[in-house]
Amino acid sequence: MNSFIKGSISTLTKYHASHFRCMSISQQKIKNSYFSMPGNTLLLSSTLGQVLDQSADKCGDGVAIISDFQGIKKSYLQLRHETERLASAFISLGLNKGDRIAICSPNSYEWSLTQYAAARAGLILVNINPASQPKELEYCLKKVDCKSLVIWDTLKSQNYYQILSEIIPNLPNTNPGNIQLKSLPFLESIIMISDEKRNGVFNFKDVLEFGTKESDEKLSTIEKTLQFDDPLNIQYTSGTTGLPKGALLSHHNLVNNAQMLGARLGFHVSKPIACCHLPLFHAFGCVLGSISVLMYQGTIVFPSPGFDSVSSLKAIEKYKCTDVFGTPTMYVDMIHHCKQNKFDTTSLKQAIVGGAASTESLINDIFEEMKVPSVLVGYGATELSPAVATNSVGEPKENVTKGILRPFEYAEFKIVDDKGHLVPVGSQGELCVRGHYTFMGYWNEEEKTAEVLNKTHWYHTGDVCVMNEDGYIRIVGRKKDMIIRGGENVYPQEIENFINTHPAVQDAYVCGVPDKRMGEEACAWIHLNEDIQLTADEVRNFCKGKISHYKIPRYIIFVDEFPKTPTGKVKKYEMTNISIEKLKL
Repeated sequence: MNSFIKGSISTLTKYHASHFRCMSISQQKIKNSYFSMPGNTLLLSSTLGQVLDQSADKCGDGVAIISDFQGIKKSYLQLRHETERLASAFISLGLNKGDRIAICSPNSYEWSLTQYAAARAGLILVNINPASQPKELEYCLKKVDCKSLVIWDTLKSQNYYQILSEIIPNLPNTNPGNIQLKSLPFLESIIMISDEKRNGVFNFKDVLEFGTKESDEKLSTIEKTLQFDDPLNIQYTSGTTGLPKGALLSHHNLVNNAQMLGARLGFHVSKPIACCHLPLFHAFGCVLGSISVLMYQGTIVFPSPGFDSVSSLKAIEKYKCTDVFGTPTMYVDMIHHCKQNKFDTTSLKQAIVGGAASTESLINDIFEEMKVPSVLVGYGATELSPAVATNSVGEPKENVTKGILRPFEYAEFKIVDDKGHLVPVGSQGELCVRGHYTFMGYWNEEEKTAEVLNKTHWYHTGDVCVMNEDGYIRIVGRKKDMIIRGGENVYPQEIENFINTHPAVQDAYVCGVPDKRMGEEACAWIHLNEDIQLTADEVRNFCKGKISHYKIPRYIIFVDEFPKTPTGKVKKYEMTNISIEKLKL
């Protein structure tokens, strides 16, 4: 027998033996709360631009993106061509590899186009919530020294040119590309996604034509030198308290998370037509919607700029969507309309729920009212790129309804007590995760990074978890002082700091209370200065336009004192319990 054939048979035999060992390992029972899921899929060494190239090569004429509200439909070849043009244009504007370019926009074709173009040009895309008010936007731009900003035109009550003019008073008299502001010394250019042209900013459509032969050549050189461990994305997260931090993620982080997530959802078996109303500035939408679907040559459908349940259901019916992604709050709204039998959702094969904790009754309603045969629940964090555990297609329904999740391949999970010691299976403790999923750190914040990412590279999630003997996990609570309202992370200290600037307020603390639709709502306890009167509406009006709408407390309780520990720390859990009783929730 030919020695090459002998070698090949030997290699195949070793592969199959290894494959069955993996199956055997995954079936072993564990005693301590440490588990690493084996896998057969190789991790990718691709950059994000290469992912799009590979999909365009395989499925060039296939539909990549449909933005229904914009009337836009783009094939993979069109998307690749336009990302190349925009990447070259970014370079012609003076952006260099490693520079930060921010995007503050609702879901749109331009969002995904900017994401892939920035990746090709070696830029770091900075995701900013389009609900940001002037001070919040300014903070996000300054925090990571953004050199350029891509921004939307108007959205509901948000007029972004006005917001920019508050930050840059001289903007109407400024030449585009020549912003000079002491408070934002790195910012040079603003690109507005608009049908109108405004002073001081470039128009997005015009910028697409800015590429030159020189910038094309520079782009080609950059793409050849890009490495999969290069930084790709900054997403803002506040962790438990304080001002937002910029979580830095690499090509390797996001590309492989998208690969594992797509494989878990079965995208490799059947190309998805995915209704994506998850906001793209969030890690969940940014990775699952804009990367994973395209990696597996599926189609992304953007029904509307911001979530609108009717628009989403119309899009599902119109485009025969097979998959829908959303937070629990989004499903509550869609189910309300489905109960009235107004929409045909029979094309849906599965629904993916994430971004916040789901109730058992909600999962059952998705099965029954939306007529979805498969529902999967996901868990993750921005710092984990983001998803690290979900159900699998075909798992028992009880696993889905009770949130019993299977870790992703190649991720290490452990659960530890307050001393950092491993706990036995079935015991509660803090969930820690390690592997290629963990982020690169918080931008220019080594101390904050060290608080959550230890020397052996375990990321401490702050979530309380239980692991069973098969390595499956179930989240049972949070150590973090954080409210999740409709999938949005709301950080009490940020709201407290702002309310405390009101001259009538002596002290303010914020806790979370349950809400059937939003999951949680913020409840502010306020202690007023002596002999001062203030109403709840006056507090809300004080917040409007200064902090994002979803951060404004729904409930406000005026108190004379706060429940405290002997050392003087406010007991938030007691605040929550008392609030529930007082508000009759």
